[in-house]
Amino acid sequence: LYTIKFERSMSNDDQEVADQALNLFAEHVDNEEENSKFALVEPSDEHFEQLLEILRNKLEDGIGECVYEVGIGDGCPDGLSGEDMEASHATLLTLTESLNADLSLLRDKQAEDGKVAEYLIRRRPTDEDFTEVRVAVIGNVDAGKSTLLGVLTHGELDNGRGFARTKLFRHKHEQETGRTSSVGNDILGFDSKGTIVNQADAHNTQDWKKICSNSSKVITFIDLAGHEKYLKTTIFGMTGHLPDFGMLMIGANAGIIGMTKEHLGLSLALGVPVYVVVTKIDMCPPNVLEETMNVLTKILKSPGCRKIPLLVSTQDDVIVSATNFTSERICPIFQISNVTGQNMDLLKAFLNLLSVRNNFKEGDTYSVPGVGECIIHYKVHHIEYNVQCTLYIVHEIWQSSR
Repeated sequence: LYTIKFERSMSNDDQEVADQALNLFAEHVDNEEENSKFALVEPSDEHFEQLLEILRNKLEDGIGECVYEVGIGDGCPDGLSGEDMEASHATLLTLTESLNADLSLLRDKQAEDGKVAEYLIRRRPTDEDFTEVRVAVIGNVDAGKSTLLGVLTHGELDNGRGFARTKLFRHKHEQETGRTSSVGNDILGFDSKGTIVNQADAHNTQDWKKICSNSSKVITFIDLAGHEKYLKTTIFGMTGHLPDFGMLMIGANAGIIGMTKEHLGLSLALGVPVYVVVTKIDMCPPNVLEETMNVLTKILKSPGCRKIPLLVSTQDDVIVSATNFTSERICPIFQISNVTGQNMDLLKAFLNLLSVRNNFKEGDTYSVPGVGECIIHYKVHHIEYNVQCTLYIVHEIWQSSR
């Protein structure tokens, strides 16, 4: 209960102090309404506009998407009754429609005072642009990197003899040896509801232009070489393509061998957050898989890595790991099979929730050692080929003093 009392006759200074007190009181009430777990339950018109502005800012900060929690507030037990949860969902649905976005339920759980729900809000595809997340695929040779990308991007499981990877190879010697020797790029598109839009045509090829036009978010996989003699190519892919995240592939039957540690060290040196995918669990004995996981956990917890390994086995693990992954401390671990499809849905859900980490904006200033403050400008050249449209973005950096 707040009580503000003023005398009838005030000086100008007293009137100014009174106005400031009333403004502070109004801001306090607004903040309490916005932070309350009942904020979405039948809000007034004025409060609805405030919620709309908050959600708009969340989407701007998240580059077109955000995770919204319903039923959590300050100063009271978490949870809403069934009736209040339905009213909150209806209000949130109206807010997202006003911002040309879609609402998807990620999970709901029982809390102390009722139910708590988490929603993914993502803007619908537009003709202007889409959100791109770059993922570098690294790991030792024969770890199943190209096979996994073939399964993810083409939606068809492998036959156990490398059928999925043949869809990605671009050179004759790659087809013959089964090893990637160049930097390849493949894309996986998600619409505003989190559904994969990749569809192969009659010739089993992907139309990138169609995928990008139907997607709100596009995951660009940078398929790198795993053989030791192609290490320079891998380093070029990690530095020249500016990946947001790294996907470290490990074969469950072979364990951590070859270039696995070198690729992990390269990601750590470049400050790229890494998550681990352990493949071939369908053909690996349980004792060998357990030994591989023990060695992997020991390496991730070592002083050189200082990671927090998290084995992802449920949808709740996916949401927790994806929303906290940008901290660079947590390291999600997936155990999958490209033949049976085991846990493939968890990996796809994780990719759907990944957010952009490297977000450069026009006019941003950075302090470069030995140079001083620099400002970034963009110059875009549009070159169109037969079926594929490529944008070359040249970053031109000038010192602000020039």
